[in-house]
Amino acid sequence: MTAVRFCLVFLLLLVATAGATPERQARLRADVEMLGAPALAGRGSGTPEVEAAADSLAVRYARWGLQPAFNGEWFQTFPLKGEGWTGEDLTGRSGRNLAGMLPGAGPLAERWIVVGAHYDHLGRLEPVAGVAPAPAEGQYYPGANDNASGVAILLQMMREARQATGERRSVLFVNFSGEEVGLQGSAYFVNHLPVPAASIDLMINLDTVGHRQTGKLYVSGVGTAQQLPRLIEAANGPETGSQLELSLAQGGWSGSDHLSFNKREIPVLFLFGGPYAEYNTPRDTADRLDYEAMDGITGFALKLLDAARRQPGTFAWQMVAEKKLTEDTSEPGNRSTWFGSLPDFNEEIEGYALAGVFDGSPAARAGLLKGDVLVLFAGRTITDLPTFTRALRAHDPGDLVEVTVLRDGGRLNFTVALGDRSEKE
Repeated sequence: MTAVRFCLVFLLLLVATAGATPERQARLRADVEMLGAPALAGRGSGTPEVEAAADSLAVRYARWGLQPAFNGEWFQTFPLKGEGWTGEDLTGRSGRNLAGMLPGAGPLAERWIVVGAHYDHLGRLEPVAGVAPAPAEGQYYPGANDNASGVAILLQMMREARQATGERRSVLFVNFSGEEVGLQGSAYFVNHLPVPAASIDLMINLDTVGHRQTGKLYVSGVGTAQQLPRLIEAANGPETGSQLELSLAQGGWSGSDHLSFNKREIPVLFLFGGPYAEYNTPRDTADRLDYEAMDGITGFALKLLDAARRQPGTFAWQMVAEKKLTEDTSEPGNRSTWFGSLPDFNEEIEGYALAGVFDGSPAARAGLLKGDVLVLFAGRTITDLPTFTRALRAHDPGDLVEVTVLRDGGRLNFTVALGDRSEKE
């Protein structure tokens, strides 16, 4: 009987250390549901609803004892420009970044790590002026995965990171606005920092981390500081209780808020859950997310943050060159990189027209469809099949690339995690 009791206790301890945290999962879901609710109408840039979302988040910051980052204020207001997702003119509207400080201790306390996640999304399918009734289901973009998931994990990290002891860096938690309209919030933030830029050792960005449909967590920016590979390995080691399958990329040039920091020569790590079919649609709802996967990502991110806070010395930014297309068309590039589409050879179409998309391919997982016309690939203009082929071969399997396609008279942006041709059946 004693032996049986011992085995049961051991098994319970094993489960506990394997990251089985239903309370954390419940909190993650509650925060995603709050941000994706009809009352917040998709959190469109410059709308009353995104302002209400920011106010709700600031209550969490204050409740958990953070210090306002902007001279005693939680918010940093900046002017918006350009067009919103549905084409409305943003001139005269403003966005608000929200940031709070978690002090460190000892000699490292004057060094900083930024943890960020954008809280804005696409808003309503049809824009409205001023305050309007909450939209019905299907009339707005809930943005559960993009990026209520990242905000929920950031809030949980904020809650748990307060418990750290010993010598450690300070942390600046930031929720950016204006990400969906061209990284406007993070671009303003890095030019109006509340702490000296030279004191920031690392920026960790959480964007679209609501599930891992490919089974992987994508981490890019690994090459932007010499210490980062070792910190990632330690955070995902056997002693952490649960290991994630990571897909690592050296550069940090994919299109989310970390890009603003990388351009400012601050090391970055971008945590991304992978492409998904509901991207930028009204179907991106809280009930479709994998909260067990989010729990695991939260645990990994917390261990990564803790290790980075305790790392001695400073983090020197390293340049990882953006992928460049060679002008020499004879250069073979990486022929193993896989996108997963069939070309339409209609010569009258300018761009790369997709005659089909392979099931389970990187293109399909990202949400691309037959009939789409790809016109931008990782910032490069695509005019035909040869330019697409050269752009694709300039990248490696596992790279995250931003693509723009024409569909039904509009332009849509997608993040594609490139694969290896060995995956193709």
